[in-house]
Amino acid sequence: MSLKKIEQIKTNKFFRVWDLVIYAVIAVVIVVLFLSVFLSSDSSPLSGIEVYYDNEIIFTYLFESDSYDIISESNISVEEGEDVLTVYFTTDGGDGHNTIVIDKSAVTVTVTEADCSNRKDCVYTAAIKDNGGVIACTPHKLKIMPMDYSDDGQTLPVG
Repeated sequence: MSLKKIEQIKTNKFFRVWDLVIYAVIAVVIVVLFLSVFLSSDSSPLSGIEVYYDNEIIFTYLFESDSYDIISESNISVEEGEDVLTVYFTTDGGDGHNTIVIDKSAVTVTVTEADCSNRKDCVYTAAIKDNGGVIACTPHKLKIMPMDYSDDGQTLPVG
């Protein structure tokens, strides 16, 4: 390497002004995208839930009136408690099941038991606490959604 080349490298700065501007723009875009994704979810109070099996509604529950409607009695059975409503879901062939727990006092819905796979993603999914949450059990084609949920087209299809 020539002495002239070494001197040229020493005088050059590691970052130039335009490099820093581009990095700043990229950082701002990342922050804006992060905020738009995580702050735009619907956090209004949960009024009720709908349970879908193979894209057809099979059960509904309203928190305000503490009432439920079983649309498919072959797939759903219910056990009522004082503050908890336990909904048992069974697939059409009877070879799969999920246990859905509706906590009336905490106004939450969660899946506590399933035999869908080794991972049991639906069991480890966070409880539905507002209108922004969904629980899906893809192997059983089961989807639990808030009644006031508005699908933005970004959810994964079940089935």
